[in-house]
Amino acid sequence: MISAPRQVLQGAVAVGLALFLGSPPALSQTLQRKVHFANTDISRFWSRTFRGIGRPWRKPIAYEYRSIAKTPCGIAGKFNAIYCLHNHSIYVNVPLLEQANYQAGDFAAITILAHEYGHAVQNQLGLSRLHRYLVQEELQADCFAGVYAQDANRRRLLDPTDVQEGYTQSYMSGQNNFHPNSHGTRRQRARAFYRGVTHGFRACLAYSFLR
Repeated sequence: MISAPRQVLQGAVAVGLALFLGSPPALSQTLQRKVHFANTDISRFWSRTFRGIGRPWRKPIAYEYRSIAKTPCGIAGKFNAIYCLHNHSIYVNVPLLEQANYQAGDFAAITILAHEYGHAVQNQLGLSRLHRYLVQEELQADCFAGVYAQDANRRRLLDPTDVQEGYTQSYMSGQNNFHPNSHGTRRQRARAFYRGVTHGFRACLAYSFLR
C-alpha cells in the first residue's frame, strides 16, 4: 500500500524540535524528537558551510513514510531512504530509522538522514555530474554525513558513542562485494564516514575526482 509521506516542518519550536504535519508515525517520542531536531540542525550546518564557500543553500523538504511512498523519482520502498532531485526532497522510511536505532543506536538513524542531505549537497554544488560511477556518489554522501557528525560533536551535541553509531550504520549499509555501480562495500562506506569525521568537508570532495 502506498502511503502519503508526511513532511517534517521547517520551523522549530522549544529546543529546536520540528513538529510533524498531521499525525506522527509510530516512532518513539525520544527518537522522533532527535530525528526532527537533526533535520533542522543538519540543514543549518550546511547553510553555514555553504556560506563559508560563498554559495547559497536551499534546504530540501524532508518527508517520513511508513510503508512505501510515491515520489517524483519513483516509488520509495520500505527500509529505504532517498533524495529526489526532481523536487529537492528527502524521503525516509520510518521502519528503517527504527531498525537503525535498535541495531546501532539513535545516531545511526540520524546518519541515514545526514547521508541523504549529502546527496542534496552534491546536487547544489554540481558534484554529481563529475561522478563516473554510482559508488562515488554514495561514498561521498557517507563522507558528508561524517562531516556533519564532526561538527555536531564539536558543538557537544553528541553522546560519547554517537560517532561509533554512525560508523556502524555506514558499515551495515554496505555490500559484501564491490561493484563500481553499487553503494560500496561495508568497509568502504564506514571508511568514507570516518574520513568526513576526521578530515572534514574538503576531504570529501576527492570522491568527485576518482577515476
